Amino acid sequence: MEDDQHNRQIYLSRRKILAGLAGTTAIGFSGPGITSAQAKTDPVVHFMKRASKTLLKAAKKGSSAAFLRFILRNTDVSGIALYSLGTYKSGLQKKHQKIYFRGMARHITRYFTYQSQKYRIVKAEVGKASWQEGGASYVDTKITLNTGSAYTVRWQIVRRKGRYKIANVRVLGFWLARFQRNQFESFIARQDGRVSALVAALYYRK
Repeated sequence: MEDDQHNRQIYLSRRKILAGLAGTTAIGFSGPGITSAQAKTDPVVHFMKRASKTLLKAAKKGSSAAFLRFILRNTDVSGIALYSLGTYKSGLQKKHQKIYFRGMARHITRYFTYQSQKYRIVKAEVGKASWQEGGASYVDTKITLNTGSAYTVRWQIVRRKGRYKIANVRVLGFWLARFQRNQFESFIARQDGRVSALVAALYYRK
């Protein structure tokens, strides 16, 4: 990447600011198993049923590599990454796109791994039917923690190259991609509008 050394310096000097980026992207799952409504005719529910099982298995292993495989296979990484740039989307240079998308996948992976260690989910009940709105499909999942508390997660599903992908998730009333976009825009603004600073931050962050 051009100006790697300069961008590395920016990243190192903004370590504390970047800490705020760690908790913005997804929801982690952990627990022994999943129950869900049978969905023989609803392809979106069927997709989320399979995706949730895979996600729970990754959490049980506590493996970042397993989470990364889940994310690359089941989420719309490039779409989430571009949406997260907000008003700065046009500032992403083509030569930096692959690095940015890779950094986004790693960013999501870190948060999934962290959440799986912090919260234990004992049951996830996928809704019986999905619905469509604004070109996307939605399906709810009831999440029950080992503490006995429960809440509903709403998944936004899109089709990319003929396959279903998770594009966003609403937890406790907040759409996480929107929250992340606000943080990314704020970070880029503090870097004088340079998207390359965010690219470098995600790329070099361990």
